[in-house]
Amino acid sequence: MVHAGLILTALLGWLLLPRKLEAGPAEGLSMGFCLGAFALSVELFFAGAARLPLNAWLALAPLLALAAWKLTRERPALRLGFHPAQAAAVGAAALALAVWAPYERAMPLTSQSWDAWAIWLFKAKAFYLDGSLSGYLDRTREFVGQPGYPLLTPLYATFLYGLAGEAADQSAKLLSPCFYLALLGSFHYVARRAANPLTAGIVTALLALVPVVQRVAFELAGYADTALSAYFALAAGFLILALRDGARWDWIAASLAATAAAWTKNEGQLFLLAFVALAAVGLLRGKRPAAEWAWLLAPPVVLLGAWSAVRSSHGVEAAGFSLLLDFHGDLFAVALRSLLRRAFSVSGFQLTFPLLLAGAAAGASLRAPWWFWAAPALAGAQFLGALLAYATGRNEIQWWLETSADRLLSQMAPLALLTAALAWGLWFAAASPPSPPVDPAEPVPVPAGGPARRSDAQSAKASKRRPRRAG
Repeated sequence: MVHAGLILTALLGWLLLPRKLEAGPAEGLSMGFCLGAFALSVELFFAGAARLPLNAWLALAPLLALAAWKLTRERPALRLGFHPAQAAAVGAAALALAVWAPYERAMPLTSQSWDAWAIWLFKAKAFYLDGSLSGYLDRTREFVGQPGYPLLTPLYATFLYGLAGEAADQSAKLLSPCFYLALLGSFHYVARRAANPLTAGIVTALLALVPVVQRVAFELAGYADTALSAYFALAAGFLILALRDGARWDWIAASLAATAAAWTKNEGQLFLLAFVALAAVGLLRGKRPAAEWAWLLAPPVVLLGAWSAVRSSHGVEAAGFSLLLDFHGDLFAVALRSLLRRAFSVSGFQLTFPLLLAGAAAGASLRAPWWFWAAPALAGAQFLGALLAYATGRNEIQWWLETSADRLLSQMAPLALLTAALAWGLWFAAASPPSPPVDPAEPVPVPAGGPARRSDAQSAKASKRRPRRAG
């Protein structure tokens, strides 16, 4: 039933996408999976906050009803078509699955990472067995973990456990590989719309083949970093489209994706701050109506505000760091050297971060519009936030870097490659020859052999339309 739950999540999420976000089948299912996992986790959270049982079938009922109602009003968001460059992306994803899937399924969860089990999936097991949030939150001092971390992954795993009728830890490891595929499809969608299909296929293949991105998705399958990468890609991509085109559905999608990122990991909350700042500038520049401000702010304020209230009522502290207050310059320097060395390691991230710099340089030389800079700005904000977190000295710095630096950089990889995609898109647009203007005084060229003769039927129709002269 876990497998059925994963498939159902993607299908329901796809059916809930607005028709205006026309996507290919893989793109639609990818974005649908991200939307469905987010929606189900939010439903279970508010059910638990209201002291209702955490029942998977009850969580499914509203989504099923909403999807059925939507089908009666409009067709699903579907765009048929194929570009040859998509074959590169599909081939890269298939290669990654072929290499990693047998290895990932063979490894016990606890041998992959203690944190993955203790921080993320232990909560899911507790929520499932207790049938509530309060059972775990009231006893957090008895457990080793991070009770203040956001709850998307634990609550979505709770939903899968409810469908399976057991706490299926091994099956829950499929979450991360599914989010890896969702990351690729979602990234392809925003890159295709923001640049062009050729660029989208190439950069999606590059993202699929990044060794650290694959390792985080499969070897470290109990973590939430791959899910966070998918929401980063969606939030940044839709923000760029909204800033460029001003479409309301792009604003809504961007806000929901950024909220989902903050609901996935505490790094997502830092991302949300940078996202809101950029979006606010765009709304002010465009003099957008108050409704779009509401869509930008309401989802994170309502969800994260409710989580803060529930957490505080149980005496659970927020997960995070006192950035700048506990700053140590020597630790900042150590972290900077380590992150740069890892980011520009060809064996780890290949050309991901060099392409980020090249894309930014190309944008500057092409005098890119200001919406172009949203992707590199968000990547830079995440990089700076990671450095400031390491500089707090909360953990022993070398151990901390060894266990988390690659995962943090993998979260930024889609933002880096999205910058490169935007730059290539701008270059292709600049290199394309403009259509020559038509001079109305210039005579129309006559084809060889003289002007084409009308058929008898065409002549008859023309004579009927020609007004008769008076007299």
